[in-house]
Amino acid sequence: MRKLSRFNSAARQREWRRALVRLRDVLRLLAAPRLLSVPRFFAFSFFITVCLFVVSPQALDARAQTRRRTPAAKAQTGDAARARDEAAASLVRAVKLLQEGRSDEAEPLVRRALSAEPRNPDAHALLGVILDQRGQTREAEAEYRAAIRLRPKSVPARANLGVLLAREGRYDEAVAAFRAVLADAPGHPQATFNLGVALFNLRRYEEAASLLSSPAAQTQNAPEAYYYLGLIASARGRAEEAAEFWQRALSLRENYPEVNFALAEELRRQRRYEGAAEFYERAAREDPSKLVYHVRLGGVLMLLSRYDRALEVFRGAAERFPQSAEAEYFVGVAARGRGDYDASEAALRKSLALKADNVDALAQLGFVVGERGRDEEAEQILRRALALDARHFYANYDLGRLLVRGRRYEEAIRVLEGASRIRERDAGVHYQLFIAYSRLKQTADAERELALFKRLDEERRARRGAGEEENIEDTLPTPPTQMPAAPSEPESLRRDGAVP
Repeated sequence: MRKLSRFNSAARQREWRRALVRLRDVLRLLAAPRLLSVPRFFAFSFFITVCLFVVSPQALDARAQTRRRTPAAKAQTGDAARARDEAAASLVRAVKLLQEGRSDEAEPLVRRALSAEPRNPDAHALLGVILDQRGQTREAEAEYRAAIRLRPKSVPARANLGVLLAREGRYDEAVAAFRAVLADAPGHPQATFNLGVALFNLRRYEEAASLLSSPAAQTQNAPEAYYYLGLIASARGRAEEAAEFWQRALSLRENYPEVNFALAEELRRQRRYEGAAEFYERAAREDPSKLVYHVRLGGVLMLLSRYDRALEVFRGAAERFPQSAEAEYFVGVAARGRGDYDASEAALRKSLALKADNVDALAQLGFVVGERGRDEEAEQILRRALALDARHFYANYDLGRLLVRGRRYEEAIRVLEGASRIRERDAGVHYQLFIAYSRLKQTADAERELALFKRLDEERRARRGAGEEENIEDTLPTPPTQMPAAPSEPESLRRDGAVP
């Protein structure tokens, strides 16, 4: 019987060890966790890692020692061993289910393991990952911390906790968690990379660059490391260096929307709009789920005066994101740039139906309604915008224009003077003030405003010529502007609202 017992014990140890080997093989095949990954990617890696601790050889050896104890002790330790075996088996099955995307079925197994063995750190860590994957951040954090209390040197629990903290924007705490991982596992590839990203978000660029340039960070994450190194170079004003890092990232991973977007942003800053449009389009094609990619593409197309194409992009975004007030807002902006006030008004009203307190949409709608000759309604809309934000430049500016057109010059001057304090370098405000003062025959004030208008307009042209980044409101088509000595009908400079 003793020989048979020994044989069964040895067979059971071999079975568990084979299970460990299989789990390790799976671990090598799965992607390692990344700070900015979709939660299930980093979770799966740690699911497997957690289970590697559950049935360690030391635990098996400890169980084998129960043969040498008294009958009562053997019975007690046998019960404990069975509880551990059941917990381990439950966690192994849970891992398999999680690999298949069946987290709802995995959770009861993990909770059963915890019920059988409440102080099992691996079960706490695994439950934390399941909850984290579901977005139950507070509960997940509690489980990670429970696992760490029970096993202070648990690399998976600390690493997952660091990812959670970073995702919550608690970068100082995340840095501490990743440093703790590296203290116990020096050169850990993911912890090194994640620590670099957390430091980047704290704007500690020197430390971040040092970590992200290291072989440890680039072992498994070279494209991502180059992406962040490019962001660091860009933040330091080193555009060429940033572009080199991003091109390296694309050479390693062709389909990388974040890098294409970063390149587009840099090209836009340099007013190289054709190139920017190409990279924005790539980003939107590779990851159409990001509204900002569509918005920036449409915006740069407007800077190129391609209003038809911009409108097409924004309409596509509005269809893809039907509950987005922002998407409808930009449909309205592009339609206005194209001169289609019917479409513009309809889209802006849709935007306001989705978000009633959208000040930019109200200001745009006020302009469009005014241009369609419904001045009284336009004034009400613009005043509603100003009630929400008294310092909104375009609401003030367009209300001032409307009052000039309605020959309410003194009231217009008060509004336009306020607009000039909000945006001192805007030439159009001073042109409207020139008209108002001219109508009131206040010659000295009119001449002053005319001189300011001419100077600021020249400065604006010089800034554009010098390559300064343009805003969309400066590029919309404008009606012919006259500056008569005694103007009979006020003209206006057309303006746009927010810039994508």
